[in-house]
Amino acid sequence: MIKVTLYYNDDSLLKGFTVDGHAQMPGSGEYDLVCASVSAVAQTTLLGLDAYLSSKPVWDIKDSGYMECWFPDGLSDDEIKKAEVIVHTMELGLLSIEEAYGQCLKVSKRRWTKCCSK
Repeated sequence: MIKVTLYYNDDSLLKGFTVDGHAQMPGSGEYDLVCASVSAVAQTTLLGLDAYLSSKPVWDIKDSGYMECWFPDGLSDDEIKKAEVIVHTMELGLLSIEEAYGQCLKVSKRRWTKCCSK
């Protein structure tokens, strides 16, 4: 299962997200469809954040199926809004995939703590 977690601080501001796992869906080709879809949506989100934020997010992608992205400290209110729109657009896409393939994908929200990010 792929688990996507959006992290929010105590002020309900988005701090970052992680994507972890593989779809492991039975059936020919469906595994590739879910994994490729989640990967494309998440990586496009990273590209959007990189393009529209003056302070670049801290991110890492591993071959094991793990991705993380954390917003840098000191973003202006305008940049925080841009980042939240980009990530919430990712969330909408992933929730749509989860609706069709919920046995392979779980999108959730958690409280962010300093230990969660780099």
